[in-house]
Amino acid sequence: MLMSTPMEHLIAGYGYMFRERVRQGWQPTFLTFTFNHLRGSPANVAWQMRDELERVYAMVLTRIERKPRHVPTDSLPLWVCSPDFPVAKAEKGHLRDAKVNDGRHLHAIAAVPPWSRMKETLGGHFHECQVQYTGNDKRLFRIEAEPITHNGWFVTDYALKGMKSPRVGYDEVLILPRSRSELAQRS
Repeated sequence: MLMSTPMEHLIAGYGYMFRERVRQGWQPTFLTFTFNHLRGSPANVAWQMRDELERVYAMVLTRIERKPRHVPTDSLPLWVCSPDFPVAKAEKGHLRDAKVNDGRHLHAIAAVPPWSRMKETLGGHFHECQVQYTGNDKRLFRIEAEPITHNGWFVTDYALKGMKSPRVGYDEVLILPRSRSELAQRS
């Protein structure tokens, strides 16, 4: 009998949360966020990345829902985000991606509700509006977005694979939207 770790149970739980929304007609997208060089300690770099991700989510949120504060939290777009680090692969990526911030980047699985005000897909939005989110004068270097059309289990596991690494802890996973109580504590 194969025993699974608590982290694998957590990943499965996030995957279930995500897949339930997709089953209800939400549009799934796989996101990768790469950053420009961020100064500071590894903890400070991680904080800056989370802060930037929350900024991007807030910008996208108002394009999806006119008054997000008046909508129940579970009706808002869901992003399950996890840090990731490069690993050796047969297919080599850009050297820049492995060097900047020690290769640290973020993956997210996103689900947009069917009642979204956005006319295009989330991937289409990031493609069309990339310059609003990224650039040399901003923290973000690039946002890649791919629709999830099949293999939901595999994509969820891949997006959250950083959680299986000893370099990433439970508290580094970011679930957006934040709960109302988390927002009250942060103010």
